[in-house]
Amino acid sequence: MEYLVVGPLVAFVFLLLIIWFWLLNRHKPPSTIWPFVGVLPSMIANATQIHDYASHVLQRTRRHTVRVRIRGLSVNFLLTSDPENIHHILSANFANYGRGERQKETLEFLGEGLLMADGAQWKALRRVTSSLFRTKDFLRLVERTTREKVETGLFEVLDHGMRGGLEVDMQDLCLRLTFDVSCIFLLGVDFKSLSPELPRVPFSEALDDLEESAIRRKIYPRSFWRLQRWLGLGHERKVAIATKILDDFMYKQVALMRIRSTKLKAERHPEGPRGLDVTSIFLLDQEDGTTKRDLDGPKVPDKYVRDIVMNLMSAGRDAAGTALTWFFWVISTNPSVESKLVEEMKDALEMTEGDAWRFPSFHELNKLTYLHAVLNETMRLYPPAPLNIKTAVEPDILPSGHRVSGDGEVVFSVYAMGRMEEIWGADCLEFRPERWLAESGGITRVPSSKYISAFSAGPRTCVGKDVAFIMMKMAAAGVVWSYRLRMVRGHHVVSPANSIVLHIKGGLKVNVTKR
Repeated sequence: MEYLVVGPLVAFVFLLLIIWFWLLNRHKPPSTIWPFVGVLPSMIANATQIHDYASHVLQRTRRHTVRVRIRGLSVNFLLTSDPENIHHILSANFANYGRGERQKETLEFLGEGLLMADGAQWKALRRVTSSLFRTKDFLRLVERTTREKVETGLFEVLDHGMRGGLEVDMQDLCLRLTFDVSCIFLLGVDFKSLSPELPRVPFSEALDDLEESAIRRKIYPRSFWRLQRWLGLGHERKVAIATKILDDFMYKQVALMRIRSTKLKAERHPEGPRGLDVTSIFLLDQEDGTTKRDLDGPKVPDKYVRDIVMNLMSAGRDAAGTALTWFFWVISTNPSVESKLVEEMKDALEMTEGDAWRFPSFHELNKLTYLHAVLNETMRLYPPAPLNIKTAVEPDILPSGHRVSGDGEVVFSVYAMGRMEEIWGADCLEFRPERWLAESGGITRVPSSKYISAFSAGPRTCVGKDVAFIMMKMAAAGVVWSYRLRMVRGHHVVSPANSIVLHIKGGLKVNVTKR
């Protein structure tokens, strides 16, 4: 009963604070740190541009680190983009930092899969996933699937838009591409979302809603959004609806995969599964005892399989799909970069302008060092996952001198880190792919030892990095060679959406012509 009295009062006071700070600051430049309440009110006032605002704040604070706290409202975390702090958390003192219970509650739709697991559970999942993702058979499956989807899906939709003089939303197409490819190699099912009809994809719509709601859960006091959840109001009502859509989809697929894996068990090649989706392989290994030994238990329950696949689906769709969207925006607004990419393809792939795209292998595409540099530069300025959150197991002191309590949270901004002059130099805000090329021109390099990749660093470096680059390079090279994309006249200002994934707010509308 106490919660029913105090909860609404806290929520009401917090709502008044939001309105007051918004009215006070709507015509002023963004402020940073306020007495007593710190940086949080300014973050709320700038919630519609949270990633740029966080970058603004961190550029102006000591060691690019600031504490975000309101006593009594369950808001207390460090926000940082300091390279030494991030290296300390991800690598040097890795064992002391995990996801933590608060983050798992914030991202509850991901469950206990690879992205959210800690300790022995994470090690077991990482071992199973990384061993599979490194196999030649699996990478060939991803390559073949991506090539087919680009040729019969992406090209078909672009041709359809070009013939009809239609505006095309490249963000929608990129996410449909990576969704379809991910479903094929994870579930063995082609949902054909990337077709001229552009059918609704409830899973993707629900995932977008949940990713946007997650960042609100991080900014707003827990008592506020928990009350919304309990009452079924506001964004938390959308969370409940979206979670049901995701769960219905995932559990249906898990049930189908169990049936399929049973049928395939007797047919499996003696040297191991070939051409099977990830879920079927996981279930086959579980029945044989391989995964069972790793995960230390009897038959893996549906919830566990759901969480594993949900994590990989989210990462598979969002990482490559979001990076590709920003890549196409960069190309449409930087004709000189586009021209250099075309010239590189002529030389490295021995093609002549006007030739039909011949869909070279991924091995051949790896010769395109400038393409690799453009993708890296895109992800420097527009990382698919702009924020990362870690929770300390034991008290710690960061290299910046800031203290982290046991169970204390540290949020680091990869987005802000990509814009730091001390890492990238005076031209840190300039899109310059050449910074990723060695003087010899043939070998890509990391421009700064302080840089943390968009794929993270340390033991939790993304296991799907190679998969993401296969999807990105095959789609990027094919589209640049075959089409010209130009933003539609009167397009809204391109800016990041307020989400844990760096989508473009409102999409990326382009006109398409043949090259």
